[in-house]
Amino acid sequence: MRDGVKKAFLQACINHGSLSTEQINDVLPPICQTYDADDALDVKKLVLEINNDLKELNQELSFIKHPLLDKEFLVFGLTFETLASKHQQHYTEADQMYFAKLVEIMAPQEDYSISWVDMYNLSSLTPTARKHLPKTRIQFLVKKWTDQGYFLEMDDKIYFGPRMLVEYASHLKTHYSDYIKDCPLCKKIVLWDIKCSGCGAKVHKECIRTFLKRNSNCPACSNVWSTALN
Repeated sequence: MRDGVKKAFLQACINHGSLSTEQINDVLPPICQTYDADDALDVKKLVLEINNDLKELNQELSFIKHPLLDKEFLVFGLTFETLASKHQQHYTEADQMYFAKLVEIMAPQEDYSISWVDMYNLSSLTPTARKHLPKTRIQFLVKKWTDQGYFLEMDDKIYFGPRMLVEYASHLKTHYSDYIKDCPLCKKIVLWDIKCSGCGAKVHKECIRTFLKRNSNCPACSNVWSTALN
């Protein structure tokens, strides 16, 4: 019974790529009903059990809060590190190049985004790739990657989504270290959260709130923290 719930829930996570709390509440009860299990089971405990089974498969389920939406997501991700080998093996060479170029352009931006207009006009693509990427194909790819959680659409722009922050965190920090770093407190990737007004270091809001209950200085530069916590 428990194994059936774990397998079915894992498959749902794989199919969606990332699940919000609301989506988990829609997906999990029918699974529990199918396997005659308690629909009030502890989701985080269930995820821990699933992750124990996934260790040898280079796969993992991770909870992450996306700052732009202020929502927590459960993300399915692969844990090995090459950009092309994660989810791109099912796409053409031109598709793979387009994904890589999107990441390359978005990473240095202040808000880690790209507009729809710019997505249609990536000048750095080779002529061959552009030939195989008409507007309809780009729309299809971006929608698919957004549905899978790699990107997030807001206000006519595309941002890094929750699955990108989990699955590609190491890649982003390694290849775009001038723009993307770890939170000095939790040592996990930090993008939009909050900056120290003194040194400019970015820190997760939840991390700095907890830290400042016992400290008054920036964890990066050690000067007095003066940035307002909204």
